[in-house]
Amino acid sequence: MEKEIITICDLTHTASGSYATNLMPYPIASIKSNFLHFSKYNNKFEIEIFKDPQKFIQTFLSKNPKLIGFSNYIWNAELSYELAKEIKLHSPKTLVVFGGPNFPLDDKSREEWLRNHPSVDLYIIGEAEEPFTKIVDLWYETHSIEKVKDSGVMGCYSIKNNQFCKAGDFSPRVIRLDDIPSPYLEGYLDEFLNEPKLSPLLESNRGCPFSCTFCVDGIKDRSKVYSKEVSRFEKELEYIATRYEGKVLTLADLNFGMYNQDIDISNAIARVKEKFNYPYYIQVSTGKNNKPRVLQCADILKGSMSLAASVQSLDKDVLLKIKRNNISEDQLLEMTKAGNKISANTYSEVILALPGDSKEKHMKTVLKLADADMNLISMYQCMILEGSELGSKYSREKWGMGTKFRVLPRCYGVYDFDGKEILCAEIEEICVTTESLSLEDYYECRAFALTEGLFYQDRILVELYRFLENFEIKSSDLLPILHSNRYKFTEKLIGLYSSFDNDTKTELWDSKEKLRKFIKSDRSVIDRYYKGELGKNVLFRHRAIAALELVDEIHDEAFKIAEQLLQKKNLDAFSKYYDYLLELKQFSKLRKRNVFDCEQKYESEFNYDFKKLIERDFEGLPEQSNKSMKVIFFTSDDKKQMIKEQIAERGSDVDGIGKILSRTLGSMLLRDIEFDNTQHKETQKEKLVKEIQILEKDVGVNQSPGEFV
Repeated sequence: MEKEIITICDLTHTASGSYATNLMPYPIASIKSNFLHFSKYNNKFEIEIFKDPQKFIQTFLSKNPKLIGFSNYIWNAELSYELAKEIKLHSPKTLVVFGGPNFPLDDKSREEWLRNHPSVDLYIIGEAEEPFTKIVDLWYETHSIEKVKDSGVMGCYSIKNNQFCKAGDFSPRVIRLDDIPSPYLEGYLDEFLNEPKLSPLLESNRGCPFSCTFCVDGIKDRSKVYSKEVSRFEKELEYIATRYEGKVLTLADLNFGMYNQDIDISNAIARVKEKFNYPYYIQVSTGKNNKPRVLQCADILKGSMSLAASVQSLDKDVLLKIKRNNISEDQLLEMTKAGNKISANTYSEVILALPGDSKEKHMKTVLKLADADMNLISMYQCMILEGSELGSKYSREKWGMGTKFRVLPRCYGVYDFDGKEILCAEIEEICVTTESLSLEDYYECRAFALTEGLFYQDRILVELYRFLENFEIKSSDLLPILHSNRYKFTEKLIGLYSSFDNDTKTELWDSKEKLRKFIKSDRSVIDRYYKGELGKNVLFRHRAIAALELVDEIHDEAFKIAEQLLQKKNLDAFSKYYDYLLELKQFSKLRKRNVFDCEQKYESEFNYDFKKLIERDFEGLPEQSNKSMKVIFFTSDDKKQMIKEQIAERGSDVDGIGKILSRTLGSMLLRDIEFDNTQHKETQKEKLVKEIQILEKDVGVNQSPGEFV
């Protein structure tokens, strides 16, 4: 008997030539694995999983599956539902099941959502492995959509006979993660491991003990953390390492390094890396309240993992309002300092327009992180997510949150459904005003994000900041002056800021419906998104333009302000180190100029010992060398390969470069340095010695000085 086809989709847009979200569909593969091992009808079905929308459409039209599951996230919600509508038009008796975290928290809003999305027969809220298996079993027994709706499977919501139906608030949690056979070890993700544009996703635990109101993982149902056996995790990672040609691993753990087992997980990763040279880099959210253990994990992983001190805000009132006051600010900042000592990359997120936020509070947080020597500060706007506490009508009214809408970067496309064009784009809602943040202040904070991105992000000027620290001049002294002077910069930099301001304002819409109508109005609209005229990540794009074209101008402006501050603070130091600042500016420029042109080389000669300075990460005062030294700036073969892989995955256009800069540590892109001790210019001392030697040769070295008087 021929098996019935089930398709499960974790779709993402592909308009840019790559995946808008580049993680492998591990969650839906886990659903497949659970069904094939625990369903009493597992031999009756063939389950196919999809990431690419067009491939799914082709399969639907050719195989006509009668049960289809869709993931529902902010980056694919519109796409999933547009396809669900077409499926129902072609095949009304196909059962359409949705799942994912972006579903309202209260029953009234959940009912409203279902009535607004009539093509969705059933919604699973919570972990989907167990309820999806039960739904498929019931479907096999009845092939009745109405009976499945009436099944009482925990965590399922529906509209039946015009009545709102639910069974429990959430589906049961998976307590023993090892009970679900590994989708990697079972081979269910093999086709995706052959996709160089996708990154493997793996978990060692599930859950989050924190209750942050802006996050879909901050809900009570997710508060307990359940773990996987270390041996199972290591086997999965070895499986990936022997089949995947990329460098990156993404861990789904929400607080890596907080738990005892994370030490064992780190050692397992280190063992796999030693054997297979994978993973080169790990993307993960690190723990928020266990500095010693997080640092231990980072030390084990030897720079592969960033330390994510994701503070969001350092203002106590803001933190209280978003239920984040149980996270220690001191621990996060201390972790940054300690992380730098072990050469671990440190990272933090800051969210603009949280409840209680203001221009002053936001900028103060950013400057405090910069003074703490954070390597990377990512600036985000407050997204209003369905399924988060902050997304509720109650929270919006309580905190006086004013919102606007925009298209998610790269999340748009045109899809062919049996000859019909589907025009689609994902729309996010962001907070732009609160009771203490005006729209004008919001735009000023966004401009400040560009200033921070140009003059601080990715350690672009770390050499300069290290030098200024010797004279008690901090990042928080330099950045505000640079920001206030932004329209006194060079013409190109002024143009960059003007473009940024314009794009920031024009990307926002007052109504989601008006934006959706605009997107669907004509194919030419989507074509404008394809071309980059619309829908770009404004901050990423302008940082990319700066990295490609304006490195020299950025250095010139920063060093000019730094010299003024030093001259005012310590005139003697300014005089003593003026020549060093000139050389430092040149050295820093050549390390960072045209880094995506891997074949380009630069050479220059310096009178200061930059070799020693690099060895100590530019801490302390510089020393003048006895002789000048030629320095060669180049790109190593390993770094060339990494950059080529990133470009292949993200694209080589401005938007692709912007994406690379947002996901890749700046230190990984710096040009490599080779010191040539044989090439040098004569110092004044060397010239004097040589002149004496010539004189001695001319008059005879055996004569005493008195004989020439």
